[in-house]
Amino acid sequence: MSAIYWVKVTDDRLADQIAEALGKETEIFDGAALPDDGQLGLLIVDDAHADLVPQVDKQAFAGAQTVLITQDPASGRADFVLPADVDASVLKPVFTAAREFRDQMMSLQADVASRQSAVGTINYGQFVLTTLEEARNLSTMLALACPNSDVVAIGLQELLVNAVEHGNLEITAEEKQALIIDGSWRDEVERRLRAPEFAGRVVLVNFQRGERLIAITVQDDGAGFDYSAYVESDTPSEGYRGRGIAMARDLSFSSIAYLGRGNVVEATILLERDDEN
Repeated sequence: MSAIYWVKVTDDRLADQIAEALGKETEIFDGAALPDDGQLGLLIVDDAHADLVPQVDKQAFAGAQTVLITQDPASGRADFVLPADVDASVLKPVFTAAREFRDQMMSLQADVASRQSAVGTINYGQFVLTTLEEARNLSTMLALACPNSDVVAIGLQELLVNAVEHGNLEITAEEKQALIIDGSWRDEVERRLRAPEFAGRVVLVNFQRGERLIAITVQDDGAGFDYSAYVESDTPSEGYRGRGIAMARDLSFSSIAYLGRGNVVEATILLERDDEN
C-alpha cells in the first residue's frame, strides 16, 4: 500500500525544500482534512499547522510519523522536531528514517498476517532479549497468540524496542533524532550493545494468558524514567518514547501501566468470551 505524505507549511521556500528532500517520485498531499484511509505515512507541518500532530496521534495510524518544523524546538511535540531554519541537508535523512519506520511497521503486519504460530497457543512464557532484532522477532511470535495480532504486534514491538533503546541503552529521544540526522544511529546502537556499561543488560518479558485476560510484562535493566507525562490519554506524544507509548496504548492494548521507577510496564488485552485463539 502506497503512503500519503501530507505537507502543510506556509513558507514556499521551505515547501520547495521539503519537496526536493522527499523526491520527485513522492506524491505530496496538501488537502485540508486528515486522510481517513489509513495510508498516511508522514505528516510535515510548521507552527501554523502544529495542531495536526495530535490529530495523527489520536488516529493511531500504523507507522505514521510526524515532523514539526518550529520556531521553538524545545517545546515542540512530534516524532521529529526541527528548527525553523533547518538546513535542507537535514530533511532527507529525517524523511528517510520516517519512511523506514513505516515500512517496518507495514512489514511487521504483513509478517503476522502471513504466519501462524508454530508452537500452538502460548499460555505462559518468560523470554529474555537484548537486541532490536530479538525484540521484533519476539513481538511477532507473541502477537500470534493474541486476538487482533496484527495491531498487537505493532504495540508490543514499540514496548520492546523502547525497553532496549531507551531503557537498557539509555538513548534519549533527542539523542536518537541527532543520530538519525547524522546517519550514525545504527552504529551507536551496536556500539552500546557491546559497551561494558550496557553489555550485561537484558529485557525480561513475561506472557500470561488467562480465561479473560492476557498480561504482558516488560522489564528492562535501565534507570527508568518519569512516565507520568506519557500515560495520560490526552497527552500528545513526545519524541520516540512518547510516540511508542501512545501507539501501544491506543492501538494495541486494553491498558498499559508503568511500575516502580519506570523500567517495568504491564500491558493487558481483554479477551472476549468466545475468543478461542
